[in-house]
Amino acid sequence: MKTKKRMITLFVAVVLLAAGVFAYIAVNGGTYTERIDHIIYDTITADDVVVTSDNEDVVALKRVFINSEYKIHMEFVAKQPGNAVISWKLRNPYDMTEEFIVNESFPLHVTESGVILQTEKLNFNGYILTEIAIVAALALVFIVCAATFIEAWKKAFFSYTMVAFGGAALFILSMIVVVVYGMQWRNDFRIFLINLLNTGNLFSEVTAPLMLLLSLAVSVSNIWLLWREGFRPQNMLGIALGVVWMALLVPVFIFMPGFRSLDASVRGLIGGGVSYVASFLCCMLLSTIVCAFLASKYTPPFDRDYLVILGCCIRPDGTLTPILKGRADAAIQFEQKQFAATGKHAKFVPSGGQGADEVISEGEAMERYLLEQGYPAEQILREDKSVNTYQNIQFSRDKIREDAGTLDGVKAGVATTNYHVFRSYVLSQKHGLDAQGISAKTKWYFFPNAFLREFVGLLWDKKIKIALALAGIVLLYFIGAQLINLI
Repeated sequence: MKTKKRMITLFVAVVLLAAGVFAYIAVNGGTYTERIDHIIYDTITADDVVVTSDNEDVVALKRVFINSEYKIHMEFVAKQPGNAVISWKLRNPYDMTEEFIVNESFPLHVTESGVILQTEKLNFNGYILTEIAIVAALALVFIVCAATFIEAWKKAFFSYTMVAFGGAALFILSMIVVVVYGMQWRNDFRIFLINLLNTGNLFSEVTAPLMLLLSLAVSVSNIWLLWREGFRPQNMLGIALGVVWMALLVPVFIFMPGFRSLDASVRGLIGGGVSYVASFLCCMLLSTIVCAFLASKYTPPFDRDYLVILGCCIRPDGTLTPILKGRADAAIQFEQKQFAATGKHAKFVPSGGQGADEVISEGEAMERYLLEQGYPAEQILREDKSVNTYQNIQFSRDKIREDAGTLDGVKAGVATTNYHVFRSYVLSQKHGLDAQGISAKTKWYFFPNAFLREFVGLLWDKKIKIALALAGIVLLYFIGAQLINLI
């Protein structure tokens, strides 16, 4: 894929955006225009505005003018680093008994680099350009993430990388929506930053009902799964999610008095940081669900050379369980359709070892079933040593390479239950096998647990990158919140 090229282009574009903004501020930051939001009167003139400074050695008034919308603009020029309080009054054009109808003030700060900063609003010459540049940078990140996600979908490159880009695209999109909506208040850079930093809180609030419903749903599905399939640690993932979610809610009610007694800066850091982390992980979970669903619905092209059938438990008499039969039948149906469409046969690779309570290996049980369906033995490559999905793919790859002489140009299909298809993609890529999933239907209660398992797999497989991303999110939140005095 073109991911690496896109990332390089993105990095260069963001650097150029930042450089352009800094260059503009460096050249023009020595001047500043204070804009009055509300319309005063259509009869006022610049002479009706009286402007004074408590420190004229820091900034000097350049001019006052009224724009076409009858809003007051006051332009200042930096003289030296320091602070000044600007007071302005507006004469009453109608009732001369009251000389001034407006009497307000605002602080200005001239930095060591000579940039004038309006400290109440964090405004400066170029803040609107900065807002546009930030939104443009976010948009570029979203475009790159979304394009990579779509490309992976079209090319059937279902992987944890696809999940990560999909989750990042959703997370960035939520930020863009919030800040663009808030840009209607264009005369206050502080509000822009507040909206940017509040994205995590807003996203958490909007998705809270969805996450609560999802937690309850997967918990119920896990209870059903445990009852039908027996106890396994992986069958408890949904219940674990429900417990974790409730654990996040309980402190709100039990420890709220103690939480409120904390210093405001601590509360801000904890609340904002946690909400951003939770929002990011929520986006990754939603992306996992989408990717797993898309993988289960994808049909490979009819050009497969080998069809791996992933094993699972067999019956005490050595015949196939409904789940395993469904996988074998999915492979058979695909092979028949491929032959009808292209005249090309594919070899079967039934894969699965013998469990302690099984009379024969799962691979042999599937081989017998294929023979019963009329397939010749030379069209079947049995793999009967694997004990889990990881080994299913690994050992099947070895069988294919031994039979074909090479993996170059070899195209495989992996027949498994629909909830399991995404995992087959991930493991095939890890083992260097060019394979695409063939989906067999199964019971609904397997799906929620499969989504969570792949989400946990994503966190583990990309643990370093995700940890760095989360650390960066918290750090940026802390810096931004300090900047606008939120914490």
